[in-house]
Amino acid sequence: MRVFRSIASTSSRAVTGILLRCTERIATVALVAAAIAGCNLNPNVTACSLSVAPLTIAIPVNGGTSISATAFDCSGNSIKSKTINFTSANTAVATVTTSGQVIGVGVGQTTVSATANGKEATVQVTVTPEIASVVTVSPATVTLRLTNQRVFTAVAKNASGSQITGRTFRWSSSNSSIASVDQTGNVIALAPGSIVIAADADGVFGNASVTITNIPIGSCTLAPTNQKVTVTQQVQPTVTLRDTANNVVTSVGRALTWVSDNEVVATVSSTGVVTTRKAGIAKITASPVEYPNVQCSASTVEAVDPRIVSATISPRTGALRIGTPRQLLVSLADSIGGQIAQGRVISWTSSTPTIATVNATGLVTGLSLGTARIVVNAEGAKDSVSFAVTKVPVAAVRLSPLSSSVIQGQTQQYTATVEDSTGAIVADRVIEWSSSDPTKATVNASGLVSTIAPGFVTISAVSETKIGSSNLGIQQVPVDTIVANDYAVALNVANKSFAIALRDANGNQIFGRTVSIISSVPSVATGSVNTSATIVVLSASTAGTTTITLRALNANSQPEGKATNVVVTITPAPTTP
Repeated sequence: MRVFRSIASTSSRAVTGILLRCTERIATVALVAAAIAGCNLNPNVTACSLSVAPLTIAIPVNGGTSISATAFDCSGNSIKSKTINFTSANTAVATVTTSGQVIGVGVGQTTVSATANGKEATVQVTVTPEIASVVTVSPATVTLRLTNQRVFTAVAKNASGSQITGRTFRWSSSNSSIASVDQTGNVIALAPGSIVIAADADGVFGNASVTITNIPIGSCTLAPTNQKVTVTQQVQPTVTLRDTANNVVTSVGRALTWVSDNEVVATVSSTGVVTTRKAGIAKITASPVEYPNVQCSASTVEAVDPRIVSATISPRTGALRIGTPRQLLVSLADSIGGQIAQGRVISWTSSTPTIATVNATGLVTGLSLGTARIVVNAEGAKDSVSFAVTKVPVAAVRLSPLSSSVIQGQTQQYTATVEDSTGAIVADRVIEWSSSDPTKATVNASGLVSTIAPGFVTISAVSETKIGSSNLGIQQVPVDTIVANDYAVALNVANKSFAIALRDANGNQIFGRTVSIISSVPSVATGSVNTSATIVVLSASTAGTTTITLRALNANSQPEGKATNVVVTITPAPTTP
């Protein structure tokens, strides 16, 4: 019997059904037969316990479901046909029929109880909001004029077609630039076109078709009514549209047909841009394409040939450099400030022709230092501009020769070439010459170098801070001959010297050179030369004859010039009586 109590207490409707049909003929299934054996067929037996299935249910408002309840006697047998009463703890949330059908009434939670002989079992019931099956939007189709507003409503119905009250809808527009909708369903027409307004509840949408049309045009005006422009200028009249109630409405998005009554004088584009072509008068009119009978008031355009009232030279700053051309330009303006195209008669003149010239196209060339004034005349309109005329700056100074070598006492002529920043050779610049060592060489204002002493110097030429340099090597004057005051010298041992003179090829005496002395018979006498190379000092050893060979030596100790031989006879020194 405990087995059947377990079966009877299960929440499965299938097993419960078996227990309730215990009197039905059941074939040979052992479990079902056992269930029938566990049934109490007397409905008047007192119930000791109750079971319900399911224990919890969730239904929407106006939705329903059944619960089942089974009574058991004290032995655990189900009681066939036992009367069981059903009640709801809150009928505002859910009600229950005598057969156990639970129906949702309002959103919330409650319990449904089954009772028999004082025994009770309960089911937890949750009632959720009713689910919409259909959403309807009203009006379903509507036409609104631009800026109009309209409130739409929505109704939700359940699967049985009953209206669901208190439902909140989510509103949306398929194109919010044409029409917007707020969450109260208020639609505002923003631009011409067609859109769909939708209301959503529980993922179910209801739609309405909305067409937005322009506000009808009652009148149209163009401004200004008259205007004067120069030929080739462009203007655009301003359009003002009014509705039939004389209210100004926007022209944005409105197509207009534009017409010029004299296209020889002026043409007009599809957007209302007027272009003048020649002097004359043209009337410009327009009309809305959607309301062709509404004609805009005319705008009269008078085109006139531009008259030059001002001429402006450019550039107006900077300087002119001698010999470097500079192009000037001129811009012309008419009486209303419009720019006049090139092609008008223009003349250029220089008020300072000795300082700068200008040709017929405005090309200015500086001639000399000073201030140049250039004037332009365009059909009586004049302008002038002044420029300081300066030299082109020096870029380099080059000396020729770049290096040289001369003999002491000779001169060397240098030439300086000055180049300006354009690469041109200029001859009008001041050049300052200098020597790195005036004790060895000097240079005059024309670049002529006079050498003084042997050695190396740098000759420089400066022009406008640019320097050119050349290296100059100064060599000693070579000795050509050595002249002795006597070539056959007879000396006694007490007189030990004789005079010599070193001379160059021109016969000029040279001092301070090195002279080598070779004695053919050193045992008789040897010699040396003093620092000025003017005296040969002999050292006599014994009486006899020797030949003294004299030869000048250069700075590299190499023989220089001709050798000189002096025969020296040494006699005994006189005796004292």
